[in-house]
Amino acid sequence: MERRQQSTQRHKPSEPVVPDYPALALLEFTSITAGLRSADTMIKTAPITVMKAGTVHNGKYLVLIGGSVGSVEEAYRAGSLMDPEALLDRVLLPRVHHQVRDGILGCRQTAPGPALGILETATAAACVRAADPAVKGAEVTLTEIRLADDLGGKAFALFSGDLFAVETALNLALGTDPQKQFALRPSIIPQLHPELSEQVTHSSWFGRQPLTLLREGEL
Repeated sequence: MERRQQSTQRHKPSEPVVPDYPALALLEFTSITAGLRSADTMIKTAPITVMKAGTVHNGKYLVLIGGSVGSVEEAYRAGSLMDPEALLDRVLLPRVHHQVRDGILGCRQTAPGPALGILETATAAACVRAADPAVKGAEVTLTEIRLADDLGGKAFALFSGDLFAVETALNLALGTDPQKQFALRPSIIPQLHPELSEQVTHSSWFGRQPLTLLREGEL
């Protein structure tokens, strides 16, 4: 109980309460049928929870599971074998960083540094796989991670901090994809404009942004 309370204190009341499961796994299927069958198999195989499961763009199915390291590893193996031809991508994080866990579940962080690193990937699992070593190995904040929905099936992660830290984080992230199968146009903005930084911190969704206008005399 004490551990769960500590996790809750990291977030504002309006943000989701994120459980401190030490291990997570994300499986990404091209088939809804395969995804549902895999989710059912995993939860029957080991004492894990299916934290989230459902359809995302573009007709894919994501299954996120959490629990102890041993249980998640056992369930992950079983779920991966259900329909390997429909398994597009997958990631197992035995000791997931809290920023990655929180980001997957919708928690956003304020961008504290001047530099912004952008990692765009072809799959949701690739983005999660890249984000974990990036935040473990560099003094950066994972400002946001978005997976597939309203992105045509793609995903992206935003890292903020000083320039050296962001460069380190992005290099670590790219190291998870040595064949460059999933990474799409990684980039760094060394000195993000304060006005754009406010928008990045607020939301990456165009429709959710407040309207920003020129000040009097700037026109």
